[in-house]
Amino acid sequence: MFVERITSPMKYAVYTLGCKVNQYETQAIETMLRERGFEPAEENADVIIVNTCAVTAESGRKSRQAIRRLKTQHPDALTVVCGWFSQLAPEAVQDLGVDIVFGSGEKEKLVDAVIAALPAMVIDDPFKRRYFEELPAGAVSGRTRAMLKIQDGCDNFCTYCVIPYTRGRVRSLPLGACVRQAEMLAEEGFAEI
Repeated sequence: MFVERITSPMKYAVYTLGCKVNQYETQAIETMLRERGFEPAEENADVIIVNTCAVTAESGRKSRQAIRRLKTQHPDALTVVCGWFSQLAPEAVQDLGVDIVFGSGEKEKLVDAVIAALPAMVIDDPFKRRYFEELPAGAVSGRTRAMLKIQDGCDNFCTYCVIPYTRGRVRSLPLGACVRQAEMLAEEGFAEI
């Protein structure tokens, strides 16, 4: 079993496909993992997290390809997949031999699931999301520009777009929280947000 062979500290690797929202959420996941004692893997990862995209059929194909490649490169790692593609096609993701499948929400619970290292599938109904999930703002490793997400979802339901079906309706970070996070990023030395 996975938990029995892990030595402290656990090493993680994250692969992100898609937009700035996914990049923001990846840095938030990394921040939460580091706060819980995880370290980025130089090579052999104990945990692999793939943050997927599904805006186009091509991005879905690239998501599947990345999952397969990373599972081959790290055969003993706990494999976690989250994001747009897993929100739209969780069974297809699970069929790839993934240990933990999350949709596009509840990233804090994702980190808890990684720590528990138990197989799980957590896919919510994005249309029932009523609050904005406040995640830690910051920068993806090695970047100098910080990201601060202030809105999620969309109410337009354009015929070609999957955003409402993966992210739900529009929800915003409260203004006070925006200011607090922006001030924190400035204090950390980020010149651009």
